[in-house]
Amino acid sequence: MIKLDQQFKQNPVTNNDTSSLIELVRSCYEEYIDQGVVFDIHEETELLESASYFENHNGELLGINTTNEPTQLIAVCGYIKPDSSLSKTPLMELKKLYVAPEYRGYGLAQYRVNKIIKEATNRHIAELFLWTDTRFTKAHQLYKKLGFSKQKTTRKLSDKSHSEEFCYRLLIKNNQCINARKHSKLG
Repeated sequence: MIKLDQQFKQNPVTNNDTSSLIELVRSCYEEYIDQGVVFDIHEETELLESASYFENHNGELLGINTTNEPTQLIAVCGYIKPDSSLSKTPLMELKKLYVAPEYRGYGLAQYRVNKIIKEATNRHIAELFLWTDTRFTKAHQLYKKLGFSKQKTTRKLSDKSHSEEFCYRLLIKNNQCINARKHSKLG
């Protein structure tokens, strides 16, 4: 597993990190502005009190900072555990994977996703899933590299960006990741 370089530090995101978190997400959305992606805080209200949101959904959002700028988030990724009454399969949803454009290539996204896969394994989660905008192609490459399989299932959002999202899944069985495409009945 990739280790975090000494110039980076990982911490839980707190509600005090709101402005830094919003700026990080906004900078990532701006990369896709020419494709119609619009950042609107009214559509991303969980960013306003992110620690509370993730805690209320049995999850956690972790951020990465540099040792030079400890109050500036350069990457985040978290997970929530959906209501177990909705599925017989123990699920975990990966959420809010963002890395500042100038910090891509350091392995920060891969590091965070691998940590969440390990957390899912430790919690005996059978399946990790996520939703990602169809336009976020750089992220799609990472998910594929990490063993996630794109499902046929998509969903359309009623947002200013007219988003459509792909679902990616990773099956976890006996502390091993399994290619979800071979085993999923959803896609």
